[in-house]
Amino acid sequence: MKTAMNSNIALSDNLERELISQAISEERPVNLVKMFKAVISSVASAFGVFVDMFKDTEKAIDQADRKNHSTGGFSW
Repeated sequence: MKTAMNSNIALSDNLERELISQAISEERPVNLVKMFKAVISSVASAFGVFVDMFKDTEKAIDQADRKNHSTGGFSW
């Protein structure tokens, strides 16, 4: 049985298994510094979005309070 990769290439099952096995066993060096920087960057970005969300909410509450004083002076 052949597995078609695209219109020009067809690999036999054995060749496909061998290529997958080689790809899995291929060792790639892990750069811990890069991974750590990526994690820190993601956390910092998420924190920034969280802070911006609170600022926007506070502004919206202040605007609503200015327009309609029936909010009872609620604030963060």
